[in-house]
Amino acid sequence: MRERIHFYLTDKDSKIARGIDIFIYTIIFITVIDHALQTMDSMAAYHIYLESWEVIPIVIFSIEYLLRIYSAPNRVKFIFSFWGLVDLIALIPYYLGLPADLREIRVLRFLSLLKYEPASKNIAAAFNRIKKELIIFTVLAIFILYVAAVGIYHFENPVQPDKFPDIFHSMWWAVATLTTVGYGDVFPITGGGKLFASVVVYVGLGLVALPAGLIGGAFSEAFSKDK
Repeated sequence: MRERIHFYLTDKDSKIARGIDIFIYTIIFITVIDHALQTMDSMAAYHIYLESWEVIPIVIFSIEYLLRIYSAPNRVKFIFSFWGLVDLIALIPYYLGLPADLREIRVLRFLSLLKYEPASKNIAAAFNRIKKELIIFTVLAIFILYVAAVGIYHFENPVQPDKFPDIFHSMWWAVATLTTVGYGDVFPITGGGKLFASVVVYVGLGLVALPAGLIGGAFSEAFSKDK
């Protein structure tokens, strides 16, 4: 029984498994739309009905989650897997009566649709090939982010204590600048701050270009091998 349930819940070539997936994805889609409608003032008169609907997907997702645990070859591994945690996090607030509403996290389940597309293997292979480089880059980016926040804090805090009150608040400016977004809500006004910001902008250009080049090269190699 466990093997049969596991097969119907995971096998991408089974018509029954595909039917179950379509049903679950449809419920997720309706649930997300339902929550979005609840945020509209024009739908206030229908909020009680929209909130009542949530009981139905909760029951469906709870049954599915329990069946996946029951049928999993390694139950502990499934519970702490990415998909297992997604389902658990989405259900916990409801059963514990928490104010947080995390139903939108179920949207991540749509990523599992990639299992039906062979090309997704190339994407996985590409990221797997450069995962060490990406980890190193991430650590380097965090370091540069902190240095940028510290630098701008020392330049701007004396003249803009309300905009740069501490290093942690200064990180918002560092993120916006290093990613070359530049919202303009906070910006340097001192000469030293402007000079420092100019250097940070050029560093940010390289920070964006480096991972893009790595990912592009990995994709190119993975797709060329597939051909």
